[in-house]
Amino acid sequence: MTTFYYYINLDERGEFFADVRDENETTIFEIHGFDLVEDGFVDNLHNPSDIETHLIYLGVINSEDEVLKGE
Repeated sequence: MTTFYYYINLDERGEFFADVRDENETTIFEIHGFDLVEDGFVDNLHNPSDIETHLIYLGVINSEDEVLKGE
């Protein structure tokens, strides 16, 4: 099992940017804008478990992996 961390870098005035990083702080996935919500892939961009489910679906991470909120 690998732990990944979800960081919201920008969320204001209609702009959104976030990324998921591995334990070495390497970015493995980026989110720009609100397309994942608008297209129905996730319900809430602030919920790491929604992002985890989507990354598992895409095959980016394994089902045993977890995504936690980055600090």
